Amino acid sequence: MRTKEFALSVILGALGNVIGIASLEIFSVISPQVALDLSHYGTFLSAAILGPKYGLLTGLIVSISPYVRFGLQGAYGPIFGALIFPGKAMTGYFSGLLMKRTRPIVAVILGYVPESIFTYLTIAIWAPMFLSREALAVIPPSVVALILAKAWAEVIVLAFLAELSVKKLCGRVVICYCQRL
Repeated sequence: MRTKEFALSVILGALGNVIGIASLEIFSVISPQVALDLSHYGTFLSAAILGPKYGLLTGLIVSISPYVRFGLQGAYGPIFGALIFPGKAMTGYFSGLLMKRTRPIVAVILGYVPESIFTYLTIAIWAPMFLSREALAVIPPSVVALILAKAWAEVIVLAFLAELSVKKLCGRVVICYCQRL
């Protein structure tokens, strides 16, 4: 990893966490385990500007705010909640792979598919095996569907924002990994 790219990846990760912290407090009225999380904005910018390995790094960094909210403070606990990190890292990596082949809006949406599957497996299949009954009472099956629907709505909004941001940034402000625009 090169120093400038690494530093930009960390900065975009910090931006994602600031956005994540702010957004996580906006919408959490239905269930303590369901909240608006726009932290992936930094991930998608990193994937577009720097490519898949930095998208992965930024995905790991932006995982901090949801990990604190759902892992340390939420029902998942610190160990099971740590599965947030590989999920978000997957999205950064796969979005970065797709950025060079397609438009950012498509890359973001398709890049989220692996994390969506991982999220479903984590909450619906693995959580009942590893979490206590008290923790599972907060995460009924209806909440799993709500989490995934909310996540897809967030990704679609972030896909549009990434498309607009990348068009403005790439070629004008920075030389981007996704020179396809």
